[in-house]
Amino acid sequence: MTKAGYSLRQQLIVRTALLMTLVFVILSAGVWDYARRAADISFDRLLNSASLSILERVTVSNGQIDLDLPYAALSMLELAPSDKVFYEVIDHNRQHLTGHKNIPSPNDYRPHNEPEFYTANYRGEALSLVAQSKRLIAPEAHGWVTIKLGQTRLARQELADEIFYSAIATLLGILLLTLILVWLGVRRALEPLSTLSQKLKSHSATQHHNLEATPIHEIAPLVDAINSYQQQLINNLDTMKVFIADASHQIRSSLGGLQGQLDIALQTDDPHEMSARLKKIKDQLQQLTRLANQLLAHALVTHRSDTQEPQIIDINILMQSVLTEVVRDHAHTDIEFSYHADAADCKLLGDNISLREAIKNLLDNAIKYGPPNNHIDIVLTHKTAAEFIIQIDDSGPGIPAYMRRQALQRFTRLSQKTTGSGLGLAIVETVVQAHNGILTLSTNARGGLTVTIQLPKSTAS
Repeated sequence: MTKAGYSLRQQLIVRTALLMTLVFVILSAGVWDYARRAADISFDRLLNSASLSILERVTVSNGQIDLDLPYAALSMLELAPSDKVFYEVIDHNRQHLTGHKNIPSPNDYRPHNEPEFYTANYRGEALSLVAQSKRLIAPEAHGWVTIKLGQTRLARQELADEIFYSAIATLLGILLLTLILVWLGVRRALEPLSTLSQKLKSHSATQHHNLEATPIHEIAPLVDAINSYQQQLINNLDTMKVFIADASHQIRSSLGGLQGQLDIALQTDDPHEMSARLKKIKDQLQQLTRLANQLLAHALVTHRSDTQEPQIIDINILMQSVLTEVVRDHAHTDIEFSYHADAADCKLLGDNISLREAIKNLLDNAIKYGPPNNHIDIVLTHKTAAEFIIQIDDSGPGIPAYMRRQALQRFTRLSQKTTGSGLGLAIVETVVQAHNGILTLSTNARGGLTVTIQLPKSTAS
């Protein structure tokens, strides 16, 4: 059953739509500003032309200023029939000459040759105005004549609205077209994922052939990861099958032997024979218990190597902790332990429990297969700046060179006299390999076994 979540396609389309909406809002503000300025420029030019036409008709005659109002100038402003036009002419003495009285002037206005555009309210109407001046140089009238010509803003607003809404309609069309193209593009781009999903539905994880490679660069890593994961799964399943078969055989053999000893013991009436059989039953039960513990330990370290997140481990502290437990458990024996660490800063990224199990197995093996007065020496030292070595020497019989590879295999006993499960060194090798280390067996100067573990240091602080 598919876990409820969100649609990648829907997320892409929604986020694209939100981004385009934001762009649309920004563009709309820009279009509105452009429409307003375009309307102002158009109508301001009409006001300027009309004001200049009026000023050109200002003359001086017989010491008086005359104005022959050119109605053609005002007719230019009639292009906006719904608007009202107001004008006022101020003579060179700054007195009202003609037109509407008291039309507002620009703030701090001083007459000059350039037109000055401004807005003001007059008689309850919002006006756009121009103030235009003309300098008279006649002897009878010397100074600036100014005209203030204004027009209500209805036509301006209509023109601005027309520009704005036309542009908005175009933008909306582009937005909708873009969204449709984005939807088609996203759908097309995600088709390989749908195809891959269909292949996975009909593809068994235990099949020994990989998914077909894809030429799509973005999908290729996913296909590679799936194939790699499948191969790991198949390898783990194969390993588990072999392990379960071997474990089943070992357990059945031990139980069979135990059952045989019980049957013989039940059939004997000799107390000495009974005692001997019970001792063998006890030995086999101990062997079976050790086998069960080692099987659980092997399953534990295998599972943890696949699932646990590595953590920084101070191997010196770990060694001291394990050794303390072992020495305490064998304090009543003649076995001597020594520990020397000349590398106090040996840290690595790994699993503390697995490493602890591996070290404990090595020490248990050294004790189990060594003499009663065994000398077990443990050394922790640097190999290189990036690696360190754990070395464990015992005084036991050692392992011949030709049998060392065999000794690392599961359920392998090098001698019929030994009673081990054959899993101790296999567990150690599994843990060492999971930590990218190297396990080697050799013979020391005393003839005993030397186990050397080479591990990489952690570069993290």
